[in-house]
Amino acid sequence: MNWHDWQHALLEAIADPAQAPAAAALGLDPAGLSVYRNNYRIGLIDTLAHSHPVCRELVGEDFFTALAREYVKRHASDSGNLHRYGADFADFVAGFEHCRELPYLADVARLEWAVHRSYYAADAESLDTSALAAFAPGQWEALRFQPRPDVALCRADSPALSIWRAHRERGPLDGLLALPAENALVYRERGEVKTLALDDARHDFYAALFGGAALADAMEAAQTRDAGFDLQSALLGLFQPPLLASLHIRQGETE
Repeated sequence: MNWHDWQHALLEAIADPAQAPAAAALGLDPAGLSVYRNNYRIGLIDTLAHSHPVCRELVGEDFFTALAREYVKRHASDSGNLHRYGADFADFVAGFEHCRELPYLADVARLEWAVHRSYYAADAESLDTSALAAFAPGQWEALRFQPRPDVALCRADSPALSIWRAHRERGPLDGLLALPAENALVYRERGEVKTLALDDARHDFYAALFGGAALADAMEAAQTRDAGFDLQSALLGLFQPPLLASLHIRQGETE
């Protein structure tokens, strides 16, 4: 076994003991390998606690540590950059039987991950409304919009945004669970991650646009949700705050 293969086998042995070769096959003492594995698990649990501080506060340190430990057992890190670890944590929480009585927890976890990724996202130039002047009004329906790397949308079935804000800002907690569900827009402005509540129609509009749909199709999705959808306000909301990195029309889509 060459050096590269040995390193790869060692990483597999640390990350996935169930499928790993025996320590002896790597020329390692089993006790030493156990130390590596334990340190690896602790490091990933700490990583999840760092990216999901409100979730940890909501359920308490002991419960969160147990929850994170179960996640780590099923999800090895696939990158040397630990800031990328935890992308599936919200989905794991949603399906974890011991979280069934906390239906808002997965929504909060999803929001926290979006905030975490927004903070570490690459910088990008932002468009302002003058970018629309490059296209004739008759072309606008075919416009496609590319969001900045720091922009994310979070649909929720709970008041996750209010819960998250109250814990972050040490605000009042009473009555939060009685609030209606809240979708969230996450973005970064001047180095600070910010959040904005979105109604269902605007969320669907932005989700369609950011998913690659043309403006006309995104508008139809929003109007299906709410016949009174305010297109002008939603379009302005793409530029104030600045959410877009680029816009274009696919070749052959307009006359």
